[in-house]
Amino acid sequence: MASEPTLYAIYDADGSLMAEVRYLFDKCLGITGCALCDLSHGWNPLGRSDWRRRKGVAASLNWLHRDELPSHVEAQVGGQLPCVAVDRNGAIEIVIGREALRGCEGDFSVFEHLLEQTMWALHARPAADTDGEPTA
Repeated sequence: MASEPTLYAIYDADGSLMAEVRYLFDKCLGITGCALCDLSHGWNPLGRSDWRRRKGVAASLNWLHRDELPSHVEAQVGGQLPCVAVDRNGAIEIVIGREALRGCEGDFSVFEHLLEQTMWALHARPAADTDGEPTA
């Protein structure tokens, strides 16, 4: 029996304190940026209030830094961060890429809507049977 898919929101940043300080420094200089960081935290180290109050699909996301990823996920998403990915029994698929995250322009409500629409579309897809063909 298939288990529930795992959803990951993956930052294009590392999670250690030193990495966070370096990211902030580089962001101030305009050297780096992470659209997912902008959505969840912006300039607030504790996170935006709407991100802290997330509910629905956004609450089911596992928010991870790139250095916190399980190895099988990292192998599939490396070089494509930030992103939102789904893990279905070891099969990893990026469902929201970095350009779509940039398109949210730091607005968490826009991200939530995009995420809900994406998840609805994923559930609307026909499931593949064991031969790889869609089931009727």
